[in-house]
Amino acid sequence: MSSTTEKANRLLALLGPNIDVSSIKSQVCASEDEWYRISAKAYQLHLQKARKHRKENEKKPNVACTTNDEIIDINTINSQMADFALCLPSTATMAEFKQVKKLLQDVPENECELIVIVESAVLNPRIRASQKKGRFEHFVAFKSFVHLIEAATICYYRENYFSSYLTLLPVVEGVILRWSGYSGQGDKPEFEEIRKFFSKSHTRQPCPGNPLFHDVFAKACDKIINDHLYKPSQRGVAHANFNRHLATHLLNDSQFATKENCIRLFLLIDIMTELFLYETYCGDPRFDLSENEIAHEYTIYQAIKAESKLISTPEKSLLGAV
Repeated sequence: MSSTTEKANRLLALLGPNIDVSSIKSQVCASEDEWYRISAKAYQLHLQKARKHRKENEKKPNVACTTNDEIIDINTINSQMADFALCLPSTATMAEFKQVKKLLQDVPENECELIVIVESAVLNPRIRASQKKGRFEHFVAFKSFVHLIEAATICYYRENYFSSYLTLLPVVEGVILRWSGYSGQGDKPEFEEIRKFFSKSHTRQPCPGNPLFHDVFAKACDKIINDHLYKPSQRGVAHANFNRHLATHLLNDSQFATKENCIRLFLLIDIMTELFLYETYCGDPRFDLSENEIAHEYTIYQAIKAESKLISTPEKSLLGAV
């Protein structure tokens, strides 16, 4: 057994829920380079153990779980969807999974239908209310941006996609910065560090909860961010102009603040909450919400959606079909 593997096993023995990773780090390594290797190996060992445990559960008649083979399928589907800056929502049902799998047999022709499925899962008013009250208001990295996300949500339902997109766009980077510990003081992480945030998740948490799905969503986030949202302009054009640099600097007259790209942003931020949950073991208040706790937001979102169907809304009159 190599020294890296021995140290990785030792690291896993020390880690667990409510254990501060930074307090363990110095016990198993002497440098950042060594930490990268050890944490990466620990993460892989953690995944192997999770696959073995899931395989055992698959054989138990009284245990229902997503199988290892199905998780491989989800990773394959997400990789295909990520070509279009999309992935399966964390709330996707098996029926939606099968529907997406079928649609992916004929892309890009079926891209619009894929987006409809994602919108139905992510922009449902009940889901948006649950995300706000159960996650954004509780998760440390997201708390600062509750009002920005809310403003973007309202604009989306009013079909003001310009404002929704441009309001939500900086939230992705803001969340990553807060998550990495930056809050305005000291040296801001370099852009390359931000771009690689999800591919290097093992350096933050080598032993996340629900590791197999952490791996699924970390890969999806990494591909969406690197191949599209944060794709350097010298590497070409992002799919559907879903690109921060283009929007921030208005590099050309291409249309980027579209309904479809708003959906992509809401999806990405929701997936980021899933990863934050797994990495921090912070608990998920979303599952404890009562109907009364989401009723206020849910009712307002529904009313805004109904109002937006009116022909004479200011957005439709002044902005047109965008």
